[in-house]
Amino acid sequence: MEMKLSGYDYVIVGAGSAGCVLAARLSEDPNVKVLLLEAGSPASSIFVHMPAGIRVLYTSPKHNWQFWTEPQSGLNNRKIYIPRGKVVGGSSAINSMIAIRGNPADYDAWAAQGLPEWGYESLRPYLRKIEDASGVTSQHNQDRGYSGPIRLSYGTLQHPISKAFIESAKSAGLPENNGFNGPSQIGAGFYELTIADGKRSGAFKFLDQGKGRSNLTIMANCQVRRLALEGTRVRGVVIEKGGREVIIPAEREVLLTSGAICSPQLLMLSGIGPAEHLRSLDIKPVIDSAGVGSNLQDHLDCAIRLEASQPITLTPYLGLIRGGLAGARYMFRGTGPATSQGVEAGAFWGPDKHSQWPEWQAHLIVALRNPPPGERVPHGFGIRVCQLRPKSRGTLRLRSANPLDMPAIDPRFLSDESDFVSMQEGVRQMCDIIDQPALQKLIKRKLDPDAFKSPESRKKWIRARAETIYHPVGTCRMGEDRDAVVDGKLRVRGVDNLRVIDGSLMPTVISGNTNLPIMAMAEKAAELIAGK
Repeated sequence: MEMKLSGYDYVIVGAGSAGCVLAARLSEDPNVKVLLLEAGSPASSIFVHMPAGIRVLYTSPKHNWQFWTEPQSGLNNRKIYIPRGKVVGGSSAINSMIAIRGNPADYDAWAAQGLPEWGYESLRPYLRKIEDASGVTSQHNQDRGYSGPIRLSYGTLQHPISKAFIESAKSAGLPENNGFNGPSQIGAGFYELTIADGKRSGAFKFLDQGKGRSNLTIMANCQVRRLALEGTRVRGVVIEKGGREVIIPAEREVLLTSGAICSPQLLMLSGIGPAEHLRSLDIKPVIDSAGVGSNLQDHLDCAIRLEASQPITLTPYLGLIRGGLAGARYMFRGTGPATSQGVEAGAFWGPDKHSQWPEWQAHLIVALRNPPPGERVPHGFGIRVCQLRPKSRGTLRLRSANPLDMPAIDPRFLSDESDFVSMQEGVRQMCDIIDQPALQKLIKRKLDPDAFKSPESRKKWIRARAETIYHPVGTCRMGEDRDAVVDGKLRVRGVDNLRVIDGSLMPTVISGNTNLPIMAMAEKAAELIAGK
């Protein structure tokens, strides 16, 4: 059947964490017609729904944009891999499924910058609304939600290495934390995960609520080339159909939900961005907005690799034979190691034991994906350490006016010296945790000994090994100042009928994984758009 290309009130560009929420909520009004466009495929693959499928999704060109940064001078001029979801559900369909609300101080810092409607108390109702916390709370908690589409649970394994990590963190002076989304974020414990009944609970779950609605249309495998503008008013979006460009009109608004990389890319392709940069690519500037593509932030991360002294890790399941058997067991019975994404436990902490605003986060991975070159490590695991509140700021720019060309992504990691100092200290403190008795019993060999040696060897190791933990934000920053791309109601400045709703809005990256907060922000945005 030919898809209808007109008659939509809202056209949503990107079926990711925010786009799925908006499509479901706006289409609750039967008088509103909604079109949700996604450049990637439907979320039908078994690898999307199977938690262990992240191993495939991490590099799958069918589900992943597979972005790379520009060479990073602070990281020995290495290019850093940035996976982003190219599938219905967006990055929530390919991520590690860790459910973190973020720290109240993160949002209150936004409020202090002139965005009072985005403080923590303003977002708290929406953080509740998105979730079903039945699997992570033993009794009803008024600060948790129990009817949302995102079902939460703890890991299916409760792995011995995870338990040893928590014990070692306690030995090093951290408290045990049985709920990172509770009153305090500080400590070590098991993560809440967007997994339920052994299946991923991604943003595509919102679309289940809209099934059968005649006023909601979802079109996958459809990449938007640019916005259709009439002066400074957005008329709709331009797609390619049958070898020619076609406009899909939006009667009310276009909602750009393509993420911190693709949203600023689409704005610039449409003439909204830094005028001098656009002219250099023969794109006629419509709105000179220097903030588009600026303020790029991400969590830099270092993985400390360890060989296990006992054959208890998930490393063998990364191989074709054991992995294939685990996948078959999952498909036929829904049980076994494939119900785990391998990251159950972690920690938040800072240099000040009295502060509730952490400086670092750790993710424990009970498998070893990338052993040292030329080495065979039958059983290994890793502990990733990331700095949560970086001061380094980067840019995203176009390479050409061709929408199929990948943009130039330059986070400028460690360009602010304070980030490098912080990362060194975070790694040093994690090495102290690793050296505690509970973990030492399970370690045969340290595969990254330079992390444990002198400050100089640690510096060299960080520059040689650090990568991102995949939380890019900030490239369409919201704010009330003239350099902000969007205002507090998420409307693009100087343009009519256009809003941006995704991680690119965040003025600063939050303390933790960004998926839950982006969905909560979209819940709030849906009410703003509907005038509630």
